[in-house]
Amino acid sequence: MAALYPSQEWCDEWKKAINNSRAIKEAGKNWGVGFNGNLIFEIEPGGGLETTTHVFVAAAAGECTECRIIEDPTTVQFGFHVKGSYSAFKEVVKGNKDFIAGVVTGVFKLEGPMLKIMSNAKFVRAVANSISSFDAAYLGE
Repeated sequence: MAALYPSQEWCDEWKKAINNSRAIKEAGKNWGVGFNGNLIFEIEPGGGLETTTHVFVAAAAGECTECRIIEDPTTVQFGFHVKGSYSAFKEVVKGNKDFIAGVVTGVFKLEGPMLKIMSNAKFVRAVANSISSFDAAYLGE
């Protein structure tokens, strides 16, 4: 059965997908080592999502230790904050759009050390690709 995006069930599936990916393990061996590699994805309402939703992903050395919905992003430590609309994130989750292209074109607003993103681009791309590697259901569809 497909996990509803965004939900804790969906986060659990994404964590499994990240941790089962050989590409992520290899490309991510330096991610979060010596810097905070944790991410917050701020999903803005629209397209069936009624309230702003935050997905927290704790990642270091090619492993995801935590992926969960959080109420308040100030309660966790993170190095990167990505903000975008539900409809834009949904297209990435479906595998229809490229996350990095969305950051470059301003569809997603990314705050954090860009040098770390650029020097770990293979890891970022592999994590973004893992997001569409399992079945998901979507609000408003």
